[in-house]
This record gives sequence, C-alpha cells and structure tokens, in this order.
Amino acid sequence: MQTILPSEFKRQMVLLLEGAPHVIEDLHTSGTAQTRHKLHTRLRHLTTGRLIDRVFAENERVAVAPLETRRVTYSYAQADRQVFIDAETFEEFEFSNEQLGERRWFLKENEEYKALRLDGRLLDIVLPPQIPLKVVDTAPPGRGGLNSSWKEAKLETGLQIMVPLFIANGEIIRVDTAEKKYLGRETSGE
Repeated sequence: MQTILPSEFKRQMVLLLEGAPHVIEDLHTSGTAQTRHKLHTRLRHLTTGRLIDRVFAENERVAVAPLETRRVTYSYAQADRQVFIDAETFEEFEFSNEQLGERRWFLKENEEYKALRLDGRLLDIVLPPQIPLKVVDTAPPGRGGLNSSWKEAKLETGLQIMVPLFIANGEIIRVDTAEKKYLGRETSGE
C-alpha cells in the first residue's frame, strides 16, 4: 500500500487511518525554525461522516487509499438518504444525510458528480468548487447605498445563504461549495 509524508498532503486526498478512509477537508502547518513542523488536519471519516482534527509529525508516513473515481448522477432523496446512480453500471448507491453532511445542500436532481470508490464500495461524493443554484425565496431586490448590503436567500436545494440586495427570486447564482458563499450571478453560456 502506498504511503506518503504529510508534506505531500492535499485537500480531498483520502488517507487510511486505522484501516478507515478519511478525507482531508482542511490543513495547515505550524512550527518554527527551531521546532519541528507539524501538519494540522481536519479529516472526515468517509463511512460515518464524523469530523476529527489530527496533527501529523513531518516525518510520519501515512497510507493513502487506492481510490477509483466514478461518474454518478444524483437521483432523488428518500427520507434521510440521498440516492445516486452509477453512470456506467446503473447501480444505485445511497448516502445518509449524516455521511454527506453540509454537502447535501449542493445536490441537484439529474446532475452528475464525481464519486470515490474503495474496494468496490462507494465512499464519497466530490463536489465541484462552485455550483449554480436558483434563488427560490428572498426579499424583493433593493437598492442599497452600500455595496456591503446583504439579505438572506433560500436556494432550490434548501440551502440558505446571504446574497447582495439586487438578487431577485428566480435568478441563478454561483455558490462556493466549500465556504457556502455567494460568488456572483450565473451568466448563461450562450
């Protein structure tokens, strides 16, 4: 099994810790020229969805999961589960809302996503960095004197974020999937 040093870690990389797959959600280093550098990570357990913080020493070798990626389409929600279909085999996969966590707010029916598989089991869904979502409920557009005027908006997936005052119901906006933040209006590609 391939192992790597913490200096090779990247976001979204999947590590095997005590035999369980964990995806790197966030990372930063600490230390000075006199002390050993340490890598602080926020990891998400891919089967339970639980987040943990773990510190790695700079010379600690860590196993990397031999992942395969598949294309899957989000099909529908059923109670507290989200159902996906493999684009090649048409096999159905389910994720609990707990496993998906906040990412479930970015799932759109019939949209294609990248899925990670380990030993034939679907482990995780990878979101694009940004996603277009329709505004379904927000206050009428206003003319704020300041550029820093924001209001709350509910999007088609149920996600609530802050948007500028000029955004109206029915508009498509781009949302940062990592920060859950407004990035701008979606411009049509035509």
